[in-house]
Amino acid sequence: MKKQLFSIIIPTLNEEKFLPKLLQSLVEQSNKDFEVIVVDGKSKDKTVEVARRYEKKLPSLRVIASDKASLPYQRNLGAKNAKGEWYVFVDADGIFLPYFVSRCLEYIHTTKTKFFTCWFRADSEEIKDAIIILLNNIVIEGYVLVHKPWSPGALVLVRRNVFLLVNGYNEEKKGFGEDHDFSTRLHNAHVKLDILREVLCVYSLRRHRKQGLFRALGTYVYSGISVLLTNKSPDEIPGFVMGGQLYNEKILKWNEKIAKDISKHWQSIVTLFQ
Repeated sequence: MKKQLFSIIIPTLNEEKFLPKLLQSLVEQSNKDFEVIVVDGKSKDKTVEVARRYEKKLPSLRVIASDKASLPYQRNLGAKNAKGEWYVFVDADGIFLPYFVSRCLEYIHTTKTKFFTCWFRADSEEIKDAIIILLNNIVIEGYVLVHKPWSPGALVLVRRNVFLLVNGYNEEKKGFGEDHDFSTRLHNAHVKLDILREVLCVYSLRRHRKQGLFRALGTYVYSGISVLLTNKSPDEIPGFVMGGQLYNEKILKWNEKIAKDISKHWQSIVTLFQ
């Protein structure tokens, strides 16, 4: 059997409602040069059952049981079981456009890149959602300009040997900031982050809808401040959990801290861009 070029690695936790959309988008890919690895972190719903329903539609699909729910741990576990030359890490609530694999393959051959992400679009037609994702794309570009590259965990494409060069994701990170940490370690190893400037992936804004727009944005703004001032993202955000579960009361107090820190450090951030 021909070895696939891409290993698409999907960490999951209670994703029975969202995972089918992602898997269906893989079924509809114009280029089938990939394997799919779902790494489940002990879901309490029907995530594993839903994933296995796609085994006939996606013959390369494998479902792996993780002994704990942890984004960096599950991504690394998926990589250990992957056979592809390229690892594609994607969140379970994302969706690929039908030509995602084809365009990524063409981009790799054209640019000789080793590590990249792409632009996103929102999962709705709401103007406010489109603005949020536009800002997200601008932030990704901005970080590259100030030499603090960040490939968001929602979509990371990295060559196998490059991933192994930095020993994968930092498993000490507790589900937040592991993507920036990974990007920073690659940057320090002189591996450039490239951006495929086409919209190829749908970004889920479910966290913003559950948590509330300003609270969700506040979390990311707080992390962004930390990155810009210290080149390090927070190791943990109290109340921030993977899988889209409801948040506990800790997040409310954390938002107050975020607001104060934004006010305190705003002038320092502005100075960086002058």
